[in-house]
Amino acid sequence: MEQSEWSRVLWKKQPFPDNYVGDSFLRVSKKRSFDTLDLLQSKPVSCLGLVVIFFGISEGDLNSAVTLALTATVGVAGYLLTRTQLTASVRDDAKVACFYGVLIACVSPVIKSLTGSVATDSINASTTFLLLLRLAVHDYGTEVAIVNPTVSHNVGLFASVCLASRLESDLDVFTLLTVAVALFTLFPSFRRDFQSQFGLRWCVVLAVVVVAVTGSGILLFASHLLLLFLVAMFVCQLFVPTLYVTLQGYKQ
Repeated sequence: MEQSEWSRVLWKKQPFPDNYVGDSFLRVSKKRSFDTLDLLQSKPVSCLGLVVIFFGISEGDLNSAVTLALTATVGVAGYLLTRTQLTASVRDDAKVACFYGVLIACVSPVIKSLTGSVATDSINASTTFLLLLRLAVHDYGTEVAIVNPTVSHNVGLFASVCLASRLESDLDVFTLLTVAVALFTLFPSFRRDFQSQFGLRWCVVLAVVVVAVTGSGILLFASHLLLLFLVAMFVCQLFVPTLYVTLQGYKQ
């Protein structure tokens, strides 16, 4: 029978044309579905949130010290909420936090003058490209070749470095980089642990709060990004997940 002769491999020599596809080709495909949480989560929120905070600090609408204190407070609260899901000791976690704090403080003066001779348009274009690349290669739960969580994380931090280099003070740079680490490094892990400990319902509430806070920040500090935010929410939250789930019906 065809199923016993044709194999879905390239290295095996088979008595079929090169472009032949057997009936069993799609049988290894796995159907996937999005739950409510998937529809409410969106990686553009973290990217837009970083841009909103940058505009707030650069325009003087956000106080860097207050933003830093609020970020630290939220970070500590999130850590205490999900402490039971973590394997490292409190002492080890405190050491890591102190290390990153000292590291960011040391590089802030360097980053502030890093792109002094580069045009603002070039920085904006580079940041946009890096954030889009972060979204393109991020791990959304599918095993495809383009997925690379390490690259996604690194380009997100590099985009924050590009933005921070346009700020005026060391404290502003330190604050923006700290927020970037919180958004791109800590928050994904926190959200996963939060869902594991408190369940889907409260994680959906968390996702709604994050989207609402980001939208409010855009209205207050970067209203020109409102259209982009709405388009991103529609495409990433509704259109793409719905299309993805609909196409699952074509898999055997």
